[in-house]
Amino acid sequence: MRRLQDIHNELERAVFLINYKAPRQRLLRLAATALIVAKHGLRGLLYVWPLTLLLFVDLPAAWYGLRIVLILLAIGAWFRFIYGSVRDDCRRFVYGRLLEPAGLKRML
Repeated sequence: MRRLQDIHNELERAVFLINYKAPRQRLLRLAATALIVAKHGLRGLLYVWPLTLLLFVDLPAAWYGLRIVLILLAIGAWFRFIYGSVRDDCRRFVYGRLLEPAGLKRML
């Protein structure tokens, strides 16, 4: 995989950009991003499952406000974990690179 930052020749850069903007590469980047989102989404569920289990505890009616706060905390923690991890992995594996179909396994 060649990276755009490693190319200093203008002709090589132009050829790289033509290949980078090809429909096949766009599809591979979309598939790679979807795999990364799925991987980190499932991993994120493992980290927030204790907060999620607290939602099923039978609380008195006066404590429903706490249940809503727990829901918001679980969703917020999950999205915070997902956003940072997906952004970092996409920068590292997807953006500015020519991808190969066999390389998608390496991202998992």
